[in-house]
Amino acid sequence: MQNIILAAPAISVEGGRILGSVGAGGIATALTVALVAGIREPKGAAAGPGGSGGGKKSRIRKKLTSDQAQWTGVAAGTLYMTAGSIWTVGENVSDAFSGMFTNGGFGQAGTGAVSLLLASIMYFRELTPGKAAVTGIVSAGVWAQAGGIWGLPQALILTGAGALGIL
Repeated sequence: MQNIILAAPAISVEGGRILGSVGAGGIATALTVALVAGIREPKGAAAGPGGSGGGKKSRIRKKLTSDQAQWTGVAAGTLYMTAGSIWTVGENVSDAFSGMFTNGGFGQAGTGAVSLLLASIMYFRELTPGKAAVTGIVSAGVWAQAGGIWGLPQALILTGAGALGIL
């Protein structure tokens, strides 16, 4: 008696790009849209029954939680730095925030200390989704500058994006 092993044909995506041709700028744009759409209330949502909202009432399908918003912000901030072009604004904001603490006003403080400060805020405080998203974007730039263990989120995001064929 002979055992026969059948294998399914390999499924391949052309060029290893699961999402097609996206690029860092494209995914940065998509994450930004997801953040804005996931944290903002629709215009008609504030008006209750008989309210003066006027026009068609809109509902938000999925609202980002604080944690989801901050980690989506970290991913977006990392891809902003990778994309360059208009997305360098995120890196500039991170540089300015880090500079407030590392320019001597708080004594001898490096970007590792600023990274610890941001991580503490992210861990101990539940921010509104909008503030959490901004904190995540700022954190991505500061963590990338600090290096060491703080560079781990950037490495994971970029490795994952490369594996998906985004970059």
